[in-house]
Amino acid sequence: MDKVTEKSVKQQEEMKKNPGKYPEYLFPPHTIGGQTKGFSVVEATSDQIVNGVMYWRPELKLKYMPIIESAKSIEQYLKSK
Repeated sequence: MDKVTEKSVKQQEEMKKNPGKYPEYLFPPHTIGGQTKGFSVVEATSDQIVNGVMYWRPELKLKYMPIIESAKSIEQYLKSK
């Protein structure tokens, strides 16, 4: 926990100096009560995701799950038929 806290402070400083290097938080990191798991909602390019994953290795295991607008998903589905 100490290492993660230390890295978090350093990353926040780096994000101010180099905006756009890491994913942009739309909903900041939150922990799930009583667990060592958490989540956040970010907007990111592929490069930003790679930078974030590489920064947090090996302390955290990050998993990105895309959130897609339903109307766009349905539109793409219908085009693929």
